[in-house]
Amino acid sequence: MELREATDHCDRRGPAGHGRRTAAGQEGAGGVTVGTVRSRSFAPLLALVAASAAAASSPATAAVPTLDHIIVVVMENKDWAQVRDAPYTTSLRLSGAEFLNSYGVTQDASQPNYLAMWAGSTFGVTANTCPPPGSPYTAENLGHALEAAGKTWRAYSENLPSTGSNVCTSGGSSPLYTRKHDPWTDFSNLDHNNERVYSDLALDIANNTLPNLAYVIPNNCDNSHNTGCTVTIGDTWLSNNLPAMIAAVDTTGIVILTWDEDSGTPGNNNHILTVFKGPRVKSGYQSAVPVNHNNVLRTICEALGVAPMGQAAIDPPITDVWYEGALDVPTVAGGGIRLSAPMPNPSTGGVTAQLTLPEAARVEASIYDIAGHAIRRLMSGTRSGPVELRWDARRENGSPAGAGIYFLKVRAGARALQQKAVLLR
Repeated sequence: MELREATDHCDRRGPAGHGRRTAAGQEGAGGVTVGTVRSRSFAPLLALVAASAAAASSPATAAVPTLDHIIVVVMENKDWAQVRDAPYTTSLRLSGAEFLNSYGVTQDASQPNYLAMWAGSTFGVTANTCPPPGSPYTAENLGHALEAAGKTWRAYSENLPSTGSNVCTSGGSSPLYTRKHDPWTDFSNLDHNNERVYSDLALDIANNTLPNLAYVIPNNCDNSHNTGCTVTIGDTWLSNNLPAMIAAVDTTGIVILTWDEDSGTPGNNNHILTVFKGPRVKSGYQSAVPVNHNNVLRTICEALGVAPMGQAAIDPPITDVWYEGALDVPTVAGGGIRLSAPMPNPSTGGVTAQLTLPEAARVEASIYDIAGHAIRRLMSGTRSGPVELRWDARRENGSPAGAGIYFLKVRAGARALQQKAVLLR
C-alpha cells in the first residue's frame, strides 16, 4: 500500500449557515436526479419525483443485512461532480451503489463532519480547533458501542505517529496527519489502542484479524486535501488501496467510500460522493434517496448490531441498495476435495499449499493478483491424492511479485477452490 508526500494544507469552506441535513429535510437535496443536474428552484419537488420513480422501478428494498466487516474510507473536500468521473472511482460506483443525493452535515469545517460520522453529533463544534471544545467527550459513539457489544473496531490513519497518539498534527509544516480527521481521539470512553498506523491494516488483513469496523483515513495528500494534491492523486491512492480492502471484507462485508464535505463551492449545498461496494450491495445501482453522514452511521450500527446514537437514532438507515438474492460464492471445499491455506501466510518469499484429491481429476492452478489478472500458472494436468502447490512469489516472466494480496485459484474437475496469500516485502 503506497504513501505519497503532501505540500501545503488548506481547508476550503463555503458560505456559513449550512447546517445539518437529514433524510427528511435536505437543503437542495433535489438538485440532482438520476444522472441529471436540475435547476435548484424545483429542487424539493424533483427530489420527491426522483425518489418515487426510483422506488417504483427498482427491485424491492431489503432491511440492512447483518455484516461481519465494514471498512469506511474518508476522502476530503471535493464536490460530487469533481470526483465521480475519476477513473478508479468511476469503476467503483459502476460496480457498487452510488448515492446521487449524498451530503455532508455542515460546511463549517472538517472536524464536525467526522464527529457526526462517529457519534451522530457535531457537539457544537464549528471549527478545526485541536482539541475540539468540550472534549474529551463521554457521549455514545461507534467505538464504545462496539466494545460494549463485544465487537471489534480499529482506525488506520496514514502518518499517525504511533498507536493511540493524540498529537494535533504530524508530517511537516503542511501536515500529512491532522487529528481533526480522527474523531475517536476525542472520546474518553473507548480503547485508544485501536487507533493504529496505516501499515497495521495490511498486517490485520494478512493475519485474518480485520475488525468488525475499520475506519481508514488517508493522509492529507492521498485524500486530495492539501494544495497541489489533486483528484488524480486521490483516485490513484484509491486504486492502489481499495481493492485489497474489498477483497478482505469478502462476502460478509462492505467498503464505504465517502467524502467529508464538498469544496465549498457556492450553490453546491455540500453535495458529496458516497459509494457502497460489496457482494451484498446492488451492482451499478444509483440511489436517489437523500442521505448524509447520520444515515450512513445508522446503517453501520444496524449492520453491526449496535444501537444507533445521536442523530443517527432519528434518521433512517439506508435500505434501497441491498441485494436480496443468493450470493455466488466460490467453492472452497467439497466432495472430499480440499485446498489448504498457503503457508507461511503472510510471507516474504514463497508459499506452499496442499491440494487433496480423493480421485484423479484435471487440475488447473494459478496465482491471481487483486485485480483478477493471472500472473503465474502453477499446474495444468491430471493429478490424484495429495498435491503440493508451490509459488516462489514470482510472476510468469520471472520478475518478483510486489507486496500485496494474491489468490491461489484451483479448478479440480468441476470444483473451484480459492485461498488467499499475502506477500510482505
